[in-house]
Amino acid sequence: MSESNQAHRKDEHLSLSVNIWRQNKRLQVGANFDDIRWLPDTFPEMSVSDVDLGVMLLNHHFDWPFYIEAMTGGSHLTSRINGQLAQAAQKTNLAMAVGSQSIALKESDAVASFKIARQNNPDGFLIANLGADHSIKNVRDAIDMIDANAIEMHVNVAQELVMAEGDREFYWLDNLSTIIAKSPVPVIIKEVGFGMSNQAFKTIKQLAPAAINVGGANGTNFAVIERRRNRQPDTFNIDQYGLSTVESLLSAQFSNNQIPLIATGGIQSANDIITSLMLGASLTSSAGFMLATLMDKGETALIQQIEDWQRALPRLFTLLGAKNGQSLQHAERLYSPALQNFINQRQSATH
Repeated sequence: MSESNQAHRKDEHLSLSVNIWRQNKRLQVGANFDDIRWLPDTFPEMSVSDVDLGVMLLNHHFDWPFYIEAMTGGSHLTSRINGQLAQAAQKTNLAMAVGSQSIALKESDAVASFKIARQNNPDGFLIANLGADHSIKNVRDAIDMIDANAIEMHVNVAQELVMAEGDREFYWLDNLSTIIAKSPVPVIIKEVGFGMSNQAFKTIKQLAPAAINVGGANGTNFAVIERRRNRQPDTFNIDQYGLSTVESLLSAQFSNNQIPLIATGGIQSANDIITSLMLGASLTSSAGFMLATLMDKGETALIQQIEDWQRALPRLFTLLGAKNGQSLQHAERLYSPALQNFINQRQSATH
């Protein structure tokens, strides 16, 4: 049975994303995790068994401070991928988000590619995913589709503007306010890889979602992916647009954000998780890196990678004298000159 143009687009996104990670051709925008150095805690006065990695968020207790982030769904190929990701999540006790479900609200053939996540992980924490312009009816349908425990409402102006068939109107705030008030599960507002500045956090404060996923640059860059899909001259090139995950987390601090943060964007090691928690994230998530691991090496290798992170995290907490995520935020660190310059400019912009 032939698939729709939107289903083919999902497969194109998948292929281009994996190739960018596989070839290590991700663009670097702004400060990265390497711009932060941890200072030694020579006398931590604790044991690895003292570490509590648990996180209370979204009306749920997460055993681990990271999860498998939204990637895909909507086609035969992506159905298989979602099934494998859900199995990996189930075997490692991780939460998982599915990709945008908008296609499944239009095409009944696409529904199974999302439902498989719940079928393969019946008791796990699953996060639904829709764009910020969707109605509360669509939100309820997306949640019901996978019996979701929470939903990400993604904001993706940059991606839409690069996409040949993308949206050109972005009036989202009133709708998001309605969604947050009426959703049967907690709502996360999520960027898709271009980060958030001080102003975004101030605006989101009025909406009061359950969490904010900063979705910083240096992970999967949808501006690059959509330009490659367009196969047209680079008349609209915003490859260097946005703020990195590190810069977005710092921007949340400058704006006195009090809403729990999730860090996504270029996370590919336990060390990146630690640095994100240090900068104020409650949870972290990885999409492109985990997807590339699965596609290149298989489900067993992805599970091994996740378990490696799970073994490393308590030791890294101990290395920094931190018994939990909150105490990790007090760990001393050094910023590179470039990152310190960003801090100086953005802090002065808030006064």
